[in-house]
Amino acid sequence: MTINHLFVFVTASKLQAVRSLYLSALKPLGYTEMIAVKNERMELYGFGSDYPYLWIKPLPAGTNPVPTHVAIDAPDNAAVDKFYELALTAGGRDNGLPGIRSQMSRQPYYAAFIIDPDGNNIEAVCVKK
Repeated sequence: MTINHLFVFVTASKLQAVRSLYLSALKPLGYTEMIAVKNERMELYGFGSDYPYLWIKPLPAGTNPVPTHVAIDAPDNAAVDKFYELALTAGGRDNGLPGIRSQMSRQPYYAAFIIDPDGNNIEAVCVKK
């Protein structure tokens, strides 16, 4: 048996700042906000290219953020560069300039890393065979 799908949930205490960053920075990777739910019971935003696999939701009251690492495939190196540029402009912090990561087993592994306003490490990566 195989897994049909898996969702990644990022909880955010600064939900709108994280959402704004993702709306901008994920565009070069082909990700858009596919679902937005905000009502009296919940607030939830789903991002993806063909299906919303990456979700952000509010951090439950009285809890501390637990930062996560999410790596998203990029179609090419230029998209990695653009992701990095847009993320910094939208309030992300540098966590690794765009470039080849020679320590990775698959090569060439071209990636960039940013930290979102809640401390999550978001990576854009292009691995061409």
